[in-house]
Amino acid sequence: MANRSCLLLLALLSLSIQAVAALIATCSRSNVVFVGGLSEDLSSTKLSNEFDRYGTVVDVSIINGGGKQQPYAFVQFESSESAQAAIESAQSISFKQVKAARPIDRSKRKRSNTSREKREAELQHLRDVCSRTNLILQVQSTHVDRVKEFLTQYISKNESIELAVEGQSRSSVKNISLVFVSTSDPISLANALSKSEHMEIIARAVRKLHIVQPGAVEADMSQAEGCDIVVKDLTRNKIESCDALESVRLQIFPPSCQGKVIAAMDALDDNVLAAKLNPRDATETISLVQVYKHNGKSSVTSTDALVMCGVSKSINDYSIHRECPKTAKEGISRAYFKIKEAVSRYESERVDFSMESYRDCIAIDCGSAPGGWTKYLARDAKMKIVHSVDPGYLDPAIEVDNNVNHMRMKIQEAIPSLKSKIQHDKDKIKVFVSDACLHSMSAQADFLLDAKHQGILADEVFFVLSLKCTIGHGKATFDAQVEQTVRNLKDRAEISDLSIFHLFSNRIGERTIIGTLK
Repeated sequence: MANRSCLLLLALLSLSIQAVAALIATCSRSNVVFVGGLSEDLSSTKLSNEFDRYGTVVDVSIINGGGKQQPYAFVQFESSESAQAAIESAQSISFKQVKAARPIDRSKRKRSNTSREKREAELQHLRDVCSRTNLILQVQSTHVDRVKEFLTQYISKNESIELAVEGQSRSSVKNISLVFVSTSDPISLANALSKSEHMEIIARAVRKLHIVQPGAVEADMSQAEGCDIVVKDLTRNKIESCDALESVRLQIFPPSCQGKVIAAMDALDDNVLAAKLNPRDATETISLVQVYKHNGKSSVTSTDALVMCGVSKSINDYSIHRECPKTAKEGISRAYFKIKEAVSRYESERVDFSMESYRDCIAIDCGSAPGGWTKYLARDAKMKIVHSVDPGYLDPAIEVDNNVNHMRMKIQEAIPSLKSKIQHDKDKIKVFVSDACLHSMSAQADFLLDAKHQGILADEVFFVLSLKCTIGHGKATFDAQVEQTVRNLKDRAEISDLSIFHLFSNRIGERTIIGTLK
């Protein structure tokens, strides 16, 4: 029995020795070298140059370290002999660790392969998008869908500019996404978006516009090497002659890369481009936009980052400026721009409608404080009387208007109060708007129909209602709630020409509906 156990132990030991020998032989045949202890700023090109003395380098994959861990890399040679030569010369290479990397059967790494394939597919899709794009919009991520709708349904129609939204992507900057647009005239489109009447609408969503040439350069502008690639491509392929440029403004995204880009321009042999920089009196704008950069812990190579470039003749800085309310006195501005945007969008969608047709009519504004919607109705729409209903205070600048009747009460109290005072049809309300904060979304519609039932509304009433979701989360959930409220409203009354908008001035869980109640 003891002899049998000894024989079994010797057999197992022999197999273990054979396995170790096979592993050593396999590693020795590997054409991949593991390199540890890299510096944070070491690029794949510099690492490749360090090892190409031992043979042809096929690929370099740098892995970003997490926490206190330093970056490391895998260098793949054309042959295992070159890899072995690098390992044997490890003492002469200034890295902490250089050793053979054990070959891995990639077919067994299903999760890793799936993630890599998905990323490569997304990157290829973005390359295709860039090949058609000549205008990029920096957009607040929560407003992307609204911007796309605004471009295709409002700007394209009102400015008679042909355009197509090619795609979108999240940027490396928090809460900022990029929207890619193709158009026959990018400068005209950029100028149209920069008009004051459009800026009032999109200022909450769009930060900056970049005119670019179709196609992307594989480079990472967060690295000096990537900026060199971009600037050389710019001077060779995008600018016919640097001498022909008068003065240049740079538009860099993300802005943190601007210093490295200027340094790359300074490093050019003739240094002409850097000498032309003059942001105040620029006649040309150079846009450089990092449209993609992989930020995971897997390999970061030049093909994991894309930059779009462009040079355009322009006198405008395509930044969208918005004066945000700073004091309580200016607090009405957000509500004011909300109804102004709503009516403007509705007029664009309904060619037979004009707010001018309601001039000198009577309106009611429910939940009016501090007075943004009342201001629009009294001053812009020039209503004869605006019954401004809210228990709170109106801004003094609005309350003093002769055509504003501030009723400091709730709408439930205001409806019977108005009913008692209306003697003739000419005194009835033709415009009903409400931006009130209510516990139930359906309450907005309830008050509209109650006012109709109580007889204070005219035969046909133009209405604008803010529907505010108080339960659930997510765009699909909010849209479903609004659609249900609209269906209920249509079941209870005769409604025509109804439109639903997710305005730039609306919050995420808020929609604006506009139509006519008969």
